[in-house]
Amino acid sequence: MRHSEDAHWRVIYIARDERQAQVIEDLLRDGDFMVDRRRPEADEARIDDIEIKALSAEAEEARLYLMEKGY
Repeated sequence: MRHSEDAHWRVIYIARDERQAQVIEDLLRDGDFMVDRRRPEADEARIDDIEIKALSAEAEEARLYLMEKGY
């Protein structure tokens, strides 16, 4: 069992830049989802990538919501 703070969040989208991350974050908040973001470590992914996270309990619903919005 994970005890870290990250255990409550799940990555649901990888934004390619700050602008796209803000659009996705705004969409999710408008849909009443809690959102968090972080940049992966330099050796994990592209430097511009931004992980968009939702609460684990809402992650599947948040993903479906983004798909309905065309993302």
